[in-house]
Amino acid sequence: MRPGFSPLSLAVLLIILAACSTPKSTSLAAPTPSPSAPNLASTPDTRTDTRPTGGTITGLKLVKKLNVPAGPKSLRVLPDGKRVMTCNLYGYQVTFIDAQTYEILRKVPVGGEPVECTFTRGGKYAWVSLYGSERVGATSVVVVIDTETYQIVTRIPAGRVPKVVAESPDGKWVYAANWLSESITVMDAEKLTRVKDVPVGRVPRGICFAPDGKLAYVCIMGGHSLAVIDVEQGHQKVRDIETGYNPRHVCVSQDGRLLYVALNASGTLIKIDRATETIIGRAKTGTQARSTSLSIDDRYAFVCNYEDNNLGVVDLEQMKQLFTVKTDVHPIGVTTMPDGKYVWVSNYRPSTVYVFEIEYAAAGSTGVPNS
Repeated sequence: MRPGFSPLSLAVLLIILAACSTPKSTSLAAPTPSPSAPNLASTPDTRTDTRPTGGTITGLKLVKKLNVPAGPKSLRVLPDGKRVMTCNLYGYQVTFIDAQTYEILRKVPVGGEPVECTFTRGGKYAWVSLYGSERVGATSVVVVIDTETYQIVTRIPAGRVPKVVAESPDGKWVYAANWLSESITVMDAEKLTRVKDVPVGRVPRGICFAPDGKLAYVCIMGGHSLAVIDVEQGHQKVRDIETGYNPRHVCVSQDGRLLYVALNASGTLIKIDRATETIIGRAKTGTQARSTSLSIDDRYAFVCNYEDNNLGVVDLEQMKQLFTVKTDVHPIGVTTMPDGKYVWVSNYRPSTVYVFEIEYAAAGSTGVPNS
């Protein structure tokens, strides 16, 4: 839960959680294809994966600890891998950090509480969701920042309390999950305008697009499912996929065949077959599994175990958490560098960013993960 909630916000959340039913059990039996699910098996993947294979991960070595403005809610590497951006919720600003020197290049005030970010036009524009707290006189908007000039280009109205923002693979659309409006705001990434709101369900948060951009998946954190959005057919919700209670974050594999969903309440990472839209694996992580980032070869997931104050490394073939490394209090954001050599983690207290070097086994060695 976000530290520092006002009594009113806490009451709203308690009402939401009380309204949610008991978590449903999900069978891992042989999946039965859904008639409306994407038929990935009959459509060979012709994309070429140009990202390098990292190898067998044996450990994470802390190489840098940075102090950043208050409440780094999230962080994400820009597409060129040269800078990392943090959204500092209580500092009312975002920061741009040099990925090589770790120098804070610029602090950009955004006029509200920044939550999450994404990038379009190859990283020229950063899209940042603002919490919309009445406490600081802010409204719920998505701010667009020019990452070359560090100037705010525009502010686009969203629903109540936008959280995760995500860009479509073709760069045409940006979605924002409106936590308290039970909707997704669709924005035109070229025109920088709001297109429509799409009802999806209680407390939407995590979002990812399929690699071909035809579908988007939204975590319904106040329930037990992913909402499936048909992007091509007018951004309409077409169905739900069962996940188990309290899904918070979702990632998709490069080949588009698998979804990985972090279930916050149970501290679990699940694997979903996109073709059949059924759960085919699950891994116990830590207390309150929050943000997740995949390794560059999709063999591992880095999971923020919020209440355990550590980062977990999950083997995605075995669906097993191999080991954890200590962080500061409440790790909340994570991003993997494009070269596969480092993973960055943001911590709520005392407002720090950890940079871990990913250690790999030597060639011909299976490696023994450290614990």
